[in-house]
Amino acid sequence: MSIKKIKYQVERNVKFQKKVKISFSTTFEGNNAIGTNSTVSNSSIGFGTYIGGNSYIVNAKIGKYCSIAANVRTVSGLHPTKKIVSMHPAFFSTAGQAGFSYVKTNIFEEHKYIDKDKKISVLIGNDVWIGENVLILEGVHIGNGAVIGAGSIVTKDIEPYSINVGVPAKKIDSRFTEEQINFLDKVKWWDKGEEWIKQNIREFDDIERFTKIGRS
Repeated sequence: MSIKKIKYQVERNVKFQKKVKISFSTTFEGNNAIGTNSTVSNSSIGFGTYIGGNSYIVNAKIGKYCSIAANVRTVSGLHPTKKIVSMHPAFFSTAGQAGFSYVKTNIFEEHKYIDKDKKISVLIGNDVWIGENVLILEGVHIGNGAVIGAGSIVTKDIEPYSINVGVPAKKIDSRFTEEQINFLDKVKWWDKGEEWIKQNIREFDDIERFTKIGRS
């Protein structure tokens, strides 16, 4: 086990199962768990978030208290489907993905970054639940409290507190009313800290009762 993994285990209670790979640029806020055979590269993982086995999370910023199942992948790279005759990168990229290129300058944007400086291409909010075998394309922002059903392919931004399924993923319902969602957006309970959560834990089992607690 690497020194970085050991440091996160000891200082922030991060649990790494077997054959987990993390990059030097990846950070963990604490109380995280990463499943067997998963790779997490150039990403930040919020407090309490866990990721299931065989997942591949690259260039992502993930919020707090997210539940990410097994076989979830962020997909890097885009190919042109219109105007440019060939979709092979040799015709639009100088990167030489196949070992050669026909062009001297890039004529197509291969990546869709949310934060170009840090090369972050996927943004996942707080308290998000992502089911097994989900693919998330570059440039996508998944809002707070959203649900992504198993086997979905996320090709565009996802509304906060929405329930989404399918290929491509589409909204089928909302978890709460608009008024309740606005309240949650203002309270941002995930930023309150563990002591506040423990003090109010009994209110978490009912959204109507939760909206009546103190708003400080």
